[in-house]
Amino acid sequence: MLKTRNLKLIFIFVALLGSPAIFAQVQAPVQASPAAAENVSDADLQKFAEAYIGIQQENQKAQQQMAAKIEESGLELNRFNEIHKASMDPNTEVEATDDELAKHKAAVGELEKMQPALEAKMQGIIKDSGLTMEKYQAVAMSIQSNKDLQQKLQGILMKMTQQG
Repeated sequence: MLKTRNLKLIFIFVALLGSPAIFAQVQAPVQASPAAAENVSDADLQKFAEAYIGIQQENQKAQQQMAAKIEESGLELNRFNEIHKASMDPNTEVEATDDELAKHKAAVGELEKMQPALEAKMQGIIKDSGLTMEKYQAVAMSIQSNKDLQQKLQGILMKMTQQG
């Protein structure tokens, strides 16, 4: 369960960070934390960037696979999302036919079956980059709270995407 929580944090971080172009547009003021920045070496930041790009690429593949599974269930992606969003909100009544609800349930089951393999891939990407899961998360938290680290990471990511 802890691994699932950790990987959800990674997915959230990837989603929040987005592409380097989106990352550059983050407008929210961030409190600088010099102590946190000192704990993140340039080598760690480089490893983090490699892992981040690998996770982002894997996440894109996973999203395509998930969309295919949803469509195989007989629901359009937008309709699945509407039903899923409503089913996750206790204050919203799910407006769907019994057939749609059955298809939604089947699709969710298929997506849940995919999760262990996706988690293993994400962990493998992080490990292959030379970081432990704990170090990856620590670097991610430092980046989120430190504008200087965000700018450094942005520069590394831009170089990596221009080269690759």
